[in-house]
Amino acid sequence: MFDLENILVYANSNIQIIGIFIAIIGGLVASKLLNAKIERDTLEEKLNRIIKEIEFNTLKKSGKENRIYLKKKEDYMYYIHDKIIEEDFDISNYDDYDLTKEQRTVIIEEIKEIIRAALVIFKEPHTKSEVESVLKQNHIKENTIEYDIYYYVGSETGKSTSNSFGYPALLPNLQDVRLSSHFSSLQENLEERDLNNRIDELNELLKWKVIEKEDIESKIKAINSNLNIKKDVLLFIFITIFAIIIPQVILSIYPIFINFKWLKYVFAIYSINSFLISMCLMLWYIYKLFLNISKNNAK
Repeated sequence: MFDLENILVYANSNIQIIGIFIAIIGGLVASKLLNAKIERDTLEEKLNRIIKEIEFNTLKKSGKENRIYLKKKEDYMYYIHDKIIEEDFDISNYDDYDLTKEQRTVIIEEIKEIIRAALVIFKEPHTKSEVESVLKQNHIKENTIEYDIYYYVGSETGKSTSNSFGYPALLPNLQDVRLSSHFSSLQENLEERDLNNRIDELNELLKWKVIEKEDIESKIKAINSNLNIKKDVLLFIFITIFAIIIPQVILSIYPIFINFKWLKYVFAIYSINSFLISMCLMLWYIYKLFLNISKNNAK
């Protein structure tokens, strides 16, 4: 059994068997990596599309929310304007128009800013009959809340031209008061309701898109962990070096065994052990590979 010729034949057969196994397993690994990469690329493409959809729908939602806010802001500014004219300064009884405290504070500051700007253009002496011409000269757009506030400031700071109506001095001259003519139409109310419905729909859509995005991200993460084959590569490098390359080198210098016969026993033991260890490692790897495939199919 331990004749030199038998040892050489046995070692050569071991190298061929191990080489065949490595080739088979290498093919399986390569196929697994290729399929995983294709799946990952597909998922990443889908993920990018979902992210774009989320960004688009978020922007769309923000636009609709901003339209509702601008409508409520305009209504609230008209509301404050009318309260000022009515000299009703009991803020605790004011309607909030479904606006947050911060939003109402910002709107009030805007009204104050408009009033300050109006005081600047009406700083020169003027009569109340000149208010409209002053506003026209300063290109203040009509039928807006800004125009009504400017008009109110101009009227309050101008000299009355309606003394002939004989109102008592302590009573306001209603001839000089410009009440707001702004009312929310049925069409505007329907439009706001439609916007709120669309926002609710977009919120539901965004929730599902976020769930889908998280699901795809978890799948990509799992695929990336499967693509981490550093340990697998190290295992096959180890088998290739110690079970193929070293025995092949020894076979190429087998004449040395003629002079040192004890080396053939060392080589025989080494060849047997390297074959058994390599086969056990490769069979274990094949088992683990198909186990992972079965788990992925179960998912």
